[in-house]
Amino acid sequence: MIGSFKEMNKKREAYDADRPGMKLTHPVFQSALFPVFGSILSGVLLALGFPPFGNSTLIFVALVPLMFAVQSASIKKASWLALLSGFVFFITSLFWLHNLTAKVEGVAFKASVLLGFGVLALYCALYFIPFAITVVLGVRQWVGDNIWKNVRFMFAATMVWVGSEYLRGILFTGFPWNPLGVSQYANPAIIQIAEWGGVSIVTAYIVWMNAGVFVTFRQYTHGMRMKKYRPHFELMIGIVPVALSIAYGMNVLFNRPEFIDTLNVALIQPNIPQAAKWDQEMDQMIRDRLEELTGQALRLGGIDLVIWPETAVPDFVRASRTSYDLVKRMTADGTPLLTGSMDVEFYEEGQRYFNSSMLFGPDGEEIGKYDKQHLVPLGEYVPFPVLLGRFTPVDVDFDAGTGSTILPLKGCASFSVLICFEDTVAPLAVNAVRAGARWLVNQTNDAWFDPSAQSEQHLAHAIFRCIENRVPMARCCNTGVSCIIDAYGNVDRELKPGIAGFATRMLYPRPVGLEQTFYTRNGNAFSKVALIAGATVFFVLRSKGRRQRKKDEEDMG
Repeated sequence: MIGSFKEMNKKREAYDADRPGMKLTHPVFQSALFPVFGSILSGVLLALGFPPFGNSTLIFVALVPLMFAVQSASIKKASWLALLSGFVFFITSLFWLHNLTAKVEGVAFKASVLLGFGVLALYCALYFIPFAITVVLGVRQWVGDNIWKNVRFMFAATMVWVGSEYLRGILFTGFPWNPLGVSQYANPAIIQIAEWGGVSIVTAYIVWMNAGVFVTFRQYTHGMRMKKYRPHFELMIGIVPVALSIAYGMNVLFNRPEFIDTLNVALIQPNIPQAAKWDQEMDQMIRDRLEELTGQALRLGGIDLVIWPETAVPDFVRASRTSYDLVKRMTADGTPLLTGSMDVEFYEEGQRYFNSSMLFGPDGEEIGKYDKQHLVPLGEYVPFPVLLGRFTPVDVDFDAGTGSTILPLKGCASFSVLICFEDTVAPLAVNAVRAGARWLVNQTNDAWFDPSAQSEQHLAHAIFRCIENRVPMARCCNTGVSCIIDAYGNVDRELKPGIAGFATRMLYPRPVGLEQTFYTRNGNAFSKVALIAGATVFFVLRSKGRRQRKKDEEDMG
């Protein structure tokens, strides 16, 4: 039996060697280490496209080494290589998570943080696997010197990646952090297309470009272009969506409608270390700093709204006389104040806790409240508490809010709040704008991860919520980045991360009569179509691959 398998393998190798375009012409590709090197290189290049590195152009070729690494591998080997590449990417780009070890005490909790970091990176890496399998099967079925089959491969690879990325953002509460499209956050012209398909459409043409580069270079590495010259049609086709997106973006930026309504907001950045927020002896220092910075901003005059960050006060503002008196003093002149605070509601059965944002009017009158909807597992609640409770210092579970809240502002445009990482969850911003919000506020406390690139990565995601819905956003952060983002993704920031201060900025709410964007009306329609298309081509390729394998074995027999 063993002899028959060896004979079959020799026949298969001879058969593959005779098939056109199957033999690699460069010795580097024949190295046993090349697949591992290629998968690691892709993970590194992907990470370099995001803060703190910010080499966003690399993202357009970052997947090419992985594609070369898996092209002739078995399904099993390709899956492992994809897992390695994804793990390298996420362990590098999310390295700021390790800073949590400095925020917890005890060896057990510190070890739990590191273990959780590794498990999260490994989980996210799983979503690289469908892409790698698609590349393997697509190369076998389509890639060669036929342009239309090559384009078919490019489409399949793109749809499977986008669909997988979308699933990562929704399964098990979702972790939509650092999709490939977010890497382009600092290039306004190239991301205006997000008003049609969200960040996913930007991801799509990034992967499409990668696939075009791979197909083009593969024709050289496999000897297809050695005999005659042929134009680089696949490369040109890969570039077209990027070029069209830039052209569309430039047209949008040069022809944007005038936003007439204005309001002046004061962003208070207290820069309180996370350890100080847990120390009761520091409570008064926190209140004093909020009062000092807010007083300085109000003395400038003409402020329509003062914004404090997430959980700005050190206790429950509605249950604390000291914190509520501070709010009353800060609103005595009639200027509204929006503050983040924990909140508690009592029932006969007990109490429920919320991570909230509260709007106070003159003399501390409560105008409205929003409760955070998308809670962070192991940070704001413990899933499977019997199993995981011992691995986290969280001792009280928060409850999730039930929907978006439109907060009125007398004489100015109404708005909605996104708390903490909620600005990475695109449907929450969509729901708020559909409900009538003309601008958004993001209140967050990123001190958990300081000092790190996390704050810049967080800002990058918020930019897409503004473009997708054509609304501006005021971001007020404990330690930064506090800024104003306009409806086209341009960032107006004066406060540097890691300093205490305030900034007053003019904001232009979305006009009342302006038609909602396609993305606001239809949400993640593009992502869902990509998921269906990707799943379809994936299973078609799997089916064709099995039939081809059976036929090849018959031919060799």
